[in-house]
Amino acid sequence: MNERRDMTTGTPWKKILIFAVPLFIGNVFQMLYNMVDAIVVGRFVGIKALAAVGASSSSYSLIIALVNGFCSGASVVIAQIYGSGDRDMVRKAYITTCKILLIIGLVFTCVGLLGCGSLLRLLGTPGDVFDDALTYVQLMSIGILATCLYNGMASFLRSVGNSLIPLIALIISSLVNIALDLILVLAFSMGVAGVAAATVISQLISGLFCLVYINHRMPDMRFRLGELRASSEVGQEMIRIGLPATFSTVVVTVSTMFIQAAVNSYGSTVVGAYTVGMKVENFCFVLAFSIGMATGVFCGQNIGAGDEKRTIQGLRSGIILSLVYTGIMAIVCLLFINPMIGLFTDEPEVFEVAAPLVRLTAFFGPVLGLVFIFQHFLRNVSDVRPTVVMSFAEILSRGILPFVLSSYLGYFGIWWATPIGWMLSLLIGVIRFVSGKWRGKAMTAKKAVP
Repeated sequence: MNERRDMTTGTPWKKILIFAVPLFIGNVFQMLYNMVDAIVVGRFVGIKALAAVGASSSSYSLIIALVNGFCSGASVVIAQIYGSGDRDMVRKAYITTCKILLIIGLVFTCVGLLGCGSLLRLLGTPGDVFDDALTYVQLMSIGILATCLYNGMASFLRSVGNSLIPLIALIISSLVNIALDLILVLAFSMGVAGVAAATVISQLISGLFCLVYINHRMPDMRFRLGELRASSEVGQEMIRIGLPATFSTVVVTVSTMFIQAAVNSYGSTVVGAYTVGMKVENFCFVLAFSIGMATGVFCGQNIGAGDEKRTIQGLRSGIILSLVYTGIMAIVCLLFINPMIGLFTDEPEVFEVAAPLVRLTAFFGPVLGLVFIFQHFLRNVSDVRPTVVMSFAEILSRGILPFVLSSYLGYFGIWWATPIGWMLSLLIGVIRFVSGKWRGKAMTAKKAVP
């Protein structure tokens, strides 16, 4: 089993694709158990319970965005150090990641438990789904440490070129989640609480699997609790890159909360339809995110090795792969729109609301794919500030347009806010790349620690 994949040699598009496939399969399984959650709730509990999960997802996503932002910064630093060839520094970066994630997990568990109710009220969550939404967010907040564990271990493994083990962990956790969904919701009638509990338990299992693998199959990374001391130089670099990445992710999450607030004003049926539409979007374009991430890791390792020419070759290969995939999936999504929506519900009102959203998303899917490419490229060459600007373009679009357009077009106007945000974000990313100002910002092991 290949524990680490060096992307500084070999054909760029092949390296990216080989690395992206396990990411894709893993994301499919992650989407699968999220879809199973929605299917079980929508089919066996009711559309209001599904709306509760949808209405609460943006609140919980805000917390997870903060975790993922740091993981993104850590991943960039580790990929660059790994590309430079300094294995001792890779170990220091790994230990630093573990300590900081432990602190982040404890802090945001408390934040999630104490603040979720106020946030749901601020978003105008419909009264008929509020209690279920609150229960869902509270239980998911209890599992934030498990989420930190998996995301941290998976980010580390991917940074050193191992996307297979995170895939296996996701497959195991997906199967556990599906089984627990059926047991807790159908057999024990736990409803939304059962879905949340199943998700938390499955995330914990996936995180422990990755941790055990690293300890047993990568002995150079093994450490004792007494060694859990962060390297200040590496930690500062992670924070330098991670803070803008975190801010960028949070900004996008907040923008989705604006849309959620606009959707909530139309009642539980439209909220449920929006939830269905987002599930279909995520499932259809999951490989686009994987290609973007793989392209970013490729570029991070090669910029760390000082090979700018190969870095640009990787970016171009990622663009081509993304356009081919998203173009095909857009067609598939349009052709099979009714069966996809029908997985979640058979209520005609939901079909009527969700179908235009899915069609619009499919048409602009290739734009979303390119946004992922340029975001991951800029982040992995340590040019993180433009990614914040890209995210601001999305929040301005999603924060203003849903309310403006819906006043003229109803809920259909809300659907247009997201693709307009994608187009603005992509434009900023392309301009930044063409300007060449991203050059010379990458960290190497020599820069990190004397």
